[in-house]
Amino acid sequence: MKINTKSLLYGTFILTAANFFVRILGFIYRVFLSRYIGAEGMGLVQLIFPLYMVSITLTSSGIPVAVSRLVSQQKAVNNECAAKKTIRVSLILVSLISVCISLLLFMNMHSIAANILKDIRTLPSLFIFSPCIIMIALGAVLKGYFYGLKDIHPSALAEIIEQIVRMILVFLLLRCLPPLSIEISAAVVVLGMVIGELASLLYLHYRYHHSAKLNHNNRATLSTSFLLKNIIAIAAPVTFTRLVSSVMMAANSILIPQRLIVSGMSSNEAIATFGIVSGMVMPLLFFPFTLTSALSVVIIPNLSENVALKNWSNIRDKTAKSLLITCLSAFPSMAILIPLGQPLGLAIYNHADVGKYLVPLAFTTIFFCLQHSMGSVLNGLGKQNRSAVHFLIGGAIQILCTYYLIAQPDIGINGFIIGFFLNTVTVSFLNFITAIQVTKLRIEWMEWFIKPGLAALLMGLIVRLSYLILIDFEVSYVISFMSSITVGLLIFITVLFLLGILPYSIIKMVKNKLRKMMSERKAL
Repeated sequence: MKINTKSLLYGTFILTAANFFVRILGFIYRVFLSRYIGAEGMGLVQLIFPLYMVSITLTSSGIPVAVSRLVSQQKAVNNECAAKKTIRVSLILVSLISVCISLLLFMNMHSIAANILKDIRTLPSLFIFSPCIIMIALGAVLKGYFYGLKDIHPSALAEIIEQIVRMILVFLLLRCLPPLSIEISAAVVVLGMVIGELASLLYLHYRYHHSAKLNHNNRATLSTSFLLKNIIAIAAPVTFTRLVSSVMMAANSILIPQRLIVSGMSSNEAIATFGIVSGMVMPLLFFPFTLTSALSVVIIPNLSENVALKNWSNIRDKTAKSLLITCLSAFPSMAILIPLGQPLGLAIYNHADVGKYLVPLAFTTIFFCLQHSMGSVLNGLGKQNRSAVHFLIGGAIQILCTYYLIAQPDIGINGFIIGFFLNTVTVSFLNFITAIQVTKLRIEWMEWFIKPGLAALLMGLIVRLSYLILIDFEVSYVISFMSSITVGLLIFITVLFLLGILPYSIIKMVKNKLRKMMSERKAL
């Protein structure tokens, strides 16, 4: 059976476009909320966010990855019955887990609001949030099914539907209803999230049954116990890794202000510094993950299908492509964040310290992206246990640096930056070496790293120079930013074409795929 290697690039492109669109909508949505419910209302919503992350991690992280892998493996050997049974078993399993968590949350709402969240005003939001866990979990499994089929359109469209429905509902309620109290306004925001997830789930349910009717296969299926064992074997390490990630993020959030106070800062200064790094710097640093997160979703079923077919030449080809895509997103992001870090902080947040912390952290972008994409490659190859161990090693390094270095008066918050750098370099190196060893892939230093790195270096110089020239001519900040970034990206892409890294066939392939998709839609 021949596998179309272009599906990796196309799937990544479509998911990146969808993620980018959803993030733009999300930014507009946050601006709207900040004006209608205020900082205090936003704060109440944010209080629920850690609870949301832990709940979703337990129900919607590992099992969808398992579904994606197992469905792609069964599809590779043309066993549609086993693929359908996999989704049924997974839906039952995730339903049981999410119902238990939802009931546990519902029965302990008062205690959670008063003792954990420390604000009884979150009670209405917790009440509305409880059923959302079930919807998100079921939707995540269905998305995993479509990723396993390498049909990325339903999942991408479901994300857009969820965001649009949420925005419209909350906008109408907050605009049309009489002035609401802060706790009820926050509950309306959570209600919008629930209804948005419901709309997404209904759409995915419709597409699943439509897909199931088109596929008929009477091949012998697998036993329920065998499927359950495989689902848990894949899901457990992934869920554990992401749960530890959530716990470590929470631990850093608690430790950083405390250790800054030990270093000599006042409580207000410590909270302000932590807010700058976590709330302003890190979102800018995560900019390139629109592409690498899409790649991570697409690469797992692609690799799993090839593992089932023992097609190691295709596995090496797709691993190489994922490395190239990662570098082609990370390097230009560094070429924007490093030369424009200081003015970005002033233009977006009107705070000089943002750039001071953003610039050194931006040097970790390539390692952070490699850590993410190579971890997904290991998950696709069935090496999720190794990926989990690597992540734990990096997390331990980060926590140790946070605890010991930040408390030093002459280091302070730079201890977090040092820990973040050591963490990402260590995990990316371990994931990269393991992926190379498992796939026996020859390292193309020149194609993956040196050529994109040199193109990004030239881009960074052009971006900085053009920005300074425009500012000297008293051009506005926004136009200066957009113009310099646009010129820099054009230079980067041109150099890549001249170096032969971006052949015209890639653009032609994407155009043909989009044209074919549009013609199929018109035919329907």
